[in-house]
Amino acid sequence: MDPFVWSMCTDVHEENRIPSVESLKSVRPDDSSIQVVLVDRRADFDLGMLENYASSFLSSSSDMKDVINQLAKLVSSRMGGTTSNEENLLPRWKESSEAIKSSAGSIVLHLGKLPIGLCKHRSLLFKMLADKVNIPCRLVKGCKYCKAEDASSCVVRFGLEREYLVDLFGAPGQLSDPDSFVNGPYSLSVPSPLRPPKFRSLEITSNFSSVAKQYFSDCHSLNLLFSDASTGASNGAAVAVDQMYSKKHDAGDGIANSWVPVKGQAIANSDIILPEAPREVLPLMSPSNLTADKKKEFQLIEGNQYLRSTVSDLSLAVDDLIIPWSELVLKEKIGAGSFGTVHRADWHGSDVAVKILMEQDYHLDRFKEFMREVAIMKSLRHPNIVLFMGAVTEPPNLSIVTEYLSRGSLYKLLHRSGAREVLDERRRLNMAFDVAKGMNYLHRRSPPIVHRDLKSPNLLVDKKYTVKVCDFGLSRLKANTYLSSKSLAGTPEWMAPEVLRDEPSNEKSDVYSFAVILWELMTLQQPWCNLNPAQVVAAVGFKGRRLEIPKELNPQVAALIESCWAKLFMMD
Repeated sequence: MDPFVWSMCTDVHEENRIPSVESLKSVRPDDSSIQVVLVDRRADFDLGMLENYASSFLSSSSDMKDVINQLAKLVSSRMGGTTSNEENLLPRWKESSEAIKSSAGSIVLHLGKLPIGLCKHRSLLFKMLADKVNIPCRLVKGCKYCKAEDASSCVVRFGLEREYLVDLFGAPGQLSDPDSFVNGPYSLSVPSPLRPPKFRSLEITSNFSSVAKQYFSDCHSLNLLFSDASTGASNGAAVAVDQMYSKKHDAGDGIANSWVPVKGQAIANSDIILPEAPREVLPLMSPSNLTADKKKEFQLIEGNQYLRSTVSDLSLAVDDLIIPWSELVLKEKIGAGSFGTVHRADWHGSDVAVKILMEQDYHLDRFKEFMREVAIMKSLRHPNIVLFMGAVTEPPNLSIVTEYLSRGSLYKLLHRSGAREVLDERRRLNMAFDVAKGMNYLHRRSPPIVHRDLKSPNLLVDKKYTVKVCDFGLSRLKANTYLSSKSLAGTPEWMAPEVLRDEPSNEKSDVYSFAVILWELMTLQQPWCNLNPAQVVAAVGFKGRRLEIPKELNPQVAALIESCWAKLFMMD
């Protein structure tokens, strides 16, 4: 599976209704007006050749901007050349596509074989080539060269959290700021996942509670507050564009409006951008889902007796993510915690992180809970959530397999010597924004997912300093948020007062923890380093103490931290 864009449909029943490539290929052009664009690296020789060209660009130039320019010009020349309006290409597109369908005897068109391409085709091809040379790229909805509902464009990122729209029509390779495009006559109807649009200005000092609520509701306040934190430049770029966006698009960084096609997946009606994926968490498994399967048996413990049970049919949601233990080649140990140990491993030539659970002799109910967690993790797909790749479901090797992030935990990165030189203020603010986007995505699930143990050791950093949220071992749905003393396993330095008091909690507890992380990022100090864990519980949970905010801290950042810790916000 290639991560073309952001998120796949997580509704099992809807998933089953998507027509297969084979069934679409069997449809004769005379029988249907549908056109299908197919991305298939194995069968599309022309696409492979274009990817080879893209790789050669990277080897001949170390300037990322130059590589993007060459890729855009390659896409443009391959798909009909430059034009000032997509309508100029429509006659040629219809003629060429009809000729290809007639020649192939099918409604399926291979992307690499298209001699003429509209904006959606060009965007998809550019995305493929950008992925080939590891340029961060996203498809977004909207195009200034056409007014079609299915219009598409490409956004790329290079440098320190800079993103640009790539022109694939009038001036191929020309880069422009997405904000100027959004504020122009043609707006993007899906917020960029790399830098969400600025919705509204915030009155920080007037109401801390509303600031914090709006911050985690829209996940845009960090972008507003911190866009010029280091440079001291004016915030004139923060133009209010909320009238251009309906509430249905107000979803953090737009991940719910995105999709990830299965390898070889076809897109019917020539729609490159699929409809919005459902936001509900996948249906969790009930005991009735357990079915017999003689091929896969697992020993579970209930009381003092071993039970023979199976999990291969627990849910369609997890069956395809079961990883045999034999396929993993463990390397060095990279971490440990209350859940178990983490090892770097090789899985079919890819670096992965394998979390081997400490508790292996699961009771049947606990094992079902583990499988429910697997189903939840599979449904999560976001740039700031650690990518879940699969699970080993065979005791004594019960494990979670995720992507491997080379820079390790945010905690270690912040508290090593020379951290201030490596991580300037702007980069640290970007890191805070990453955490906010990831948590906003979790909280906007239906029902919301509460982390409960959000802390810098549970935030991982990739080679480009992107921060991703991980470790959902304590995650529960909002309907089951109560933490008993037996399940309390967080770290007190980052935990909210109500959690420390073992009171009912919800996603607002994560807001408190986020503020501690923001404080940690700005001060580069360990929270409550002068107190032991028991003293932290007493001070925060029962005496109402909060970390001291340095006077020299950016006042807008300080205001946001205080708003997240406000008693009114935490208790309403």
